[in-house]
Amino acid sequence: MRAIRTLIITTLLGAFELSAVRSESAQGPIAGRSAGMLLQRYDRAFLLRKMVPIAAWKPFPPASDRAAWEELLRQGLNLQRKSYLVSNAEVLLGKPWPALPATLYMEFARTGNRSHYEKPYFERRANLATLVLAECMERRGRFLDGIANGLWAITEEATWCVPAHASRLPKDVLHRQDLESVDLFAAETAMTLATTRYLLREELEALSPALCDRVRREVLRRVIEPVESGDSFGRSGWLDGRNNWSPWCASNVLGAAMFLLDSPERLADLAVRMMGVADRFIDGYGEDGGCDEGPGYWNEAGGALLVFLELLRSRTDGAIDIYNQPKIAAMGNFIVHAHIGGPWFLNFSDADAKTLLSPGKVYRFGERVKSEAMKNLALLAMRNWEPNGPVSPPVHISGTSRSLLGPLMEMFWIPADARPAARPLETTMWLPDLQMLVVRESADALGGGLYLAARGGHNAESHNHNDVGHFVVYLDNQPGIIDIGRETYTAKTFSKDRYDLWFARGSAHNAPIVNGAEQVEGRERRATQVEFRARDSNDYLAMNLEQAYPAKAGLLRLRREIEFYRGAAAWARVRDEFKLANSSSQVQVPFYAALPAEKVRPGRLAINSKPRRLIIEYAPETLEVSVETVPLEDANLRGNWGPRLYRMLFELKNPGTAGSYEFRFRAE
Repeated sequence: MRAIRTLIITTLLGAFELSAVRSESAQGPIAGRSAGMLLQRYDRAFLLRKMVPIAAWKPFPPASDRAAWEELLRQGLNLQRKSYLVSNAEVLLGKPWPALPATLYMEFARTGNRSHYEKPYFERRANLATLVLAECMERRGRFLDGIANGLWAITEEATWCVPAHASRLPKDVLHRQDLESVDLFAAETAMTLATTRYLLREELEALSPALCDRVRREVLRRVIEPVESGDSFGRSGWLDGRNNWSPWCASNVLGAAMFLLDSPERLADLAVRMMGVADRFIDGYGEDGGCDEGPGYWNEAGGALLVFLELLRSRTDGAIDIYNQPKIAAMGNFIVHAHIGGPWFLNFSDADAKTLLSPGKVYRFGERVKSEAMKNLALLAMRNWEPNGPVSPPVHISGTSRSLLGPLMEMFWIPADARPAARPLETTMWLPDLQMLVVRESADALGGGLYLAARGGHNAESHNHNDVGHFVVYLDNQPGIIDIGRETYTAKTFSKDRYDLWFARGSAHNAPIVNGAEQVEGRERRATQVEFRARDSNDYLAMNLEQAYPAKAGLLRLRREIEFYRGAAAWARVRDEFKLANSSSQVQVPFYAALPAEKVRPGRLAINSKPRRLIIEYAPETLEVSVETVPLEDANLRGNWGPRLYRMLFELKNPGTAGSYEFRFRAE
């Protein structure tokens, strides 16, 4: 199921078209932003002085270093990994590589479907990684022919750029053949092939020097040289540092170059350019480290930055190191703040509620910035959130993200005997630049109790949904009031028609619908007069939302107040106060739940979470409510929530021109 889930979410991290540079916070320019964090400290001359020669650089042991691999296999977990990898690799022997015909590539341009091509494309890379790691584990040569077939097939592909990112001539359904587009997955492929050549160079050279040469030539031709040439290659927008594309592409381009380029001068030139990309990416964040793309993107946003920094640190023998900078630590720790409990993450924007972490990145980031919470999160994720459970699967391989690097990080960066510890969580976390509040009843690292999170911000964020003022409520690590998330990506997801998609609209979130008008997109559609106060037993957040609505809503003022109380019985309150231009108005508030919701009696709803139900209380003389079932057909939404959602639509009985209403949430 994890493999299927990975294939479902693979397209999640690839979107670029509508993302915006987060150069300002929700309330204005970010104070104290960092400019050139890498390049202001380390220039080209420094790189040339400190760079480890390619022959001496061993970020991971090649298969020929049997002492290192045998040492790895002294641990029981790694013996399980060997058995797992070898058995999976044996299944692949003799099987044809998944086909990628032109008609499959054309399908995106014709119908908007991107999954049909991407599934076999990513399977190829996952299969190659499985064969390579199995050969590294046992080094008997029996997987080399399969690896050769995989390298041959992938280097035969007409383009490594997936259809959704292709540069096309007008009315053409196939990628242009006169340029090499360096998109996310071309860069990923380059790193996977370069790593394969590094790990098994001695063995592949003995099999066929021509094959090793082919891999090097194709990676240079398709990825390294186009990036070196300037900014005219297809999909070059990631150079500006705007979102996850930037560190994701930059880390893969730099990593592939580190494995393949013999010239220190040439590598230094490319490294300086990629450091500029990383600097711009870091500069686009607030000091709170908040990722406005959501935690599902952290793996290849903050997590990709970790890979980039580790490459530089490793190749310079520790000389390049910015982990002591508070913003870098904050960018890492965001993933801890976004974790609700168990498999659940705060999934605003296009993120998924069930986020699969890359444990190696999370653990190493925690080591570097001295965050035990990050290390603990990685260890829990590996055990499917059971502290005493087994690591399952023994090692995770994805065809989309770090096909080889991911499992290498997991095996070599995380001690095989490391175990999760009972470490307390922060019960209140306020990220002022992102305008994200997380409050929880319990500091228990395994979660539990009442949980609430809310967002302010604006409606032009990366992977934006129209969700200013939106909140979620969980109870005992079970979803109560949810953020729906997003459907499987199609051509429409990143087009001018994005907000025709129901899940991205304001009505799929729980800010009010006023006179039939929901929130709309735009940088100016933002929260204003944001106020946060934290006390020992009470946290308070308030913001004005009227600016997020079009004029036809007739909203003069809409202020949302959120209060969370800790005590013998924790509760949360959400109160909306409004002023309207017309007395004959309509005000509705939609809530969505993944678990059955039922009316208990007037003024009380229950969401059937376990072991305790989440109770929603409201004034029945002020509000009336209807509950309906929303069937889910999309595979991605079903993977998060199951076959259906439950929509609770509250309607104000007599709005008048001004008034208020509130909801209270507590455990039964």
